[in-house]
Amino acid sequence: MPARLSQAQRERFLSGRHVAVLVTNGTDGHPVPTPIWYFYRDGAFHFRTEYGAIKTQNILRDAKVSVCVQEERAPYKAVIAYGKAEVGNKLDWLAGMPRHYLGLIGGIGYERTAQHLIESGPEVSLVVRPERYVTFDFGADTPLVGRLWLLAKRVLPPWL
Repeated sequence: MPARLSQAQRERFLSGRHVAVLVTNGTDGHPVPTPIWYFYRDGAFHFRTEYGAIKTQNILRDAKVSVCVQEERAPYKAVIAYGKAEVGNKLDWLAGMPRHYLGLIGGIGYERTAQHLIESGPEVSLVVRPERYVTFDFGADTPLVGRLWLLAKRVLPPWL
């Protein structure tokens, strides 16, 4: 059985560099998951996107969303947040997101070469203030020898 994250552990985890999956409700009632970069600040998820994006239009019609953020490597950890999203004006401080995810050099490269190709419409911010969370942490279930092996796998060749 996975452990639950404390509030402090959850806040620290969400402040890291992970790709979130923002799930909105489509016009046909089906969930529409979208991988997206985010910042987590003051207990809320902040996203930047285009006004014409499907996720933005879905939120304007139905504000109920969920956000899943997970650790992609074992031992696995995840936070799922449920709440309502708000569409707002472009927030200048969100422009630092490419550097957060790609590093200084990658962020500068993104801003100079790819940004105009990827971000083509009017920009808005999406803010999700979670109403409840579900968390998982399988780290406590992983014995020390397993954690050491997983750490070694990060530096060993992939065929081992």
